[in-house]
Amino acid sequence: MKRALIVLTEEYADWELAYIAAELSMSHEFEINTVSLGESTVTSIGQIKTVVDYTIDQISETYDALIVIGGNSWSTIENEQLVSLIKSYLDQSIVVGAICGAVDFFAKNGLLTGYKHTGNDLNTWTTVEDYKQYHNSLDFVNEDSVADKNLVTSNGSSSVDFAFNIIQALGLLDRKEAEKNKYFYKSGYVAYKLKYGEIG
Repeated sequence: MKRALIVLTEEYADWELAYIAAELSMSHEFEINTVSLGESTVTSIGQIKTVVDYTIDQISETYDALIVIGGNSWSTIENEQLVSLIKSYLDQSIVVGAICGAVDFFAKNGLLTGYKHTGNDLNTWTTVEDYKQYHNSLDFVNEDSVADKNLVTSNGSSSVDFAFNIIQALGLLDRKEAEKNKYFYKSGYVAYKLKYGEIG
């Protein structure tokens, strides 16, 4: 069984977690572990209290995917352990995903270098002093979610696209099946039936 490590911070965006966690679980090929930056319990924006499996200092094994969920805390987070963990996964060509505020953290720490990417606010990355390690604005793609090599990035509106770009990057679904599943979530059951027929 493969394993995915999902990073959750205080005030994480629970809707950004929902689709990717469900799809990985339903693949029957992945088990999921959650990790925080120090807390044993984190509370989402929607006030869902989540007991995490590990804190970052307890992570010693390498997982098959690393997924960093957005939220309201990323503007104040500085964590060299997390930076090192992300760099290690990117360097090993392991699939890494970041969405919403988590992509800001990647930009702030120079972790988007060498990758096509997207995010919430390119203007902030190119004008605010905190983002002086962000050097590749020409690689910014004005799309909701971008997959390049082993990195998937998304803005905060695109948890469905984020999930299925990761699923494709992991080889769990081909593009055609991923597009069908995305259509179901984004357009609804009735529209899906009209386009593709019955589910299952």
